[in-house]
Amino acid sequence: MTPKSIEAIYRDNCKMVYWAAYSVLKRESDAMDIAQSVFLRAIKNIDKLNTMEDGQVKAWLYRVAVNLCYDAGRRLKREIPAEELPEPNTDREYELPEASAISRDQRERVKRAIDALPDIYLSLIHISEPTRHSLI
Repeated sequence: MTPKSIEAIYRDNCKMVYWAAYSVLKRESDAMDIAQSVFLRAIKNIDKLNTMEDGQVKAWLYRVAVNLCYDAGRRLKREIPAEELPEPNTDREYELPEASAISRDQRERVKRAIDALPDIYLSLIHISEPTRHSLI
């Protein structure tokens, strides 16, 4: 059996490794990352690969690619991208009753204070919602 160079192994199998990864992950960038990882492992295991026939090398690379894809899939399931996080609940559904009472009391005090302002200052206040006041 003649020793194979990593360049020859890459040249003969790079497309197969990429498409194997792409068929599992369905994302080009992830498939390219997996292909890179597969060939890094091939470099580390070049002595083992040199003892194999061409078909065995191809099967080994394919299996490593698929296993790395499954590992990446499990890792991605645990990580939730920030854009997929749920929006914080803005209504007070989960607020404690004490906090709700304090908030209601504060809202009432602010409303009374605004109502007590002279007309000249009221013209500067724009009410966008019954409980929200902002300066123009």
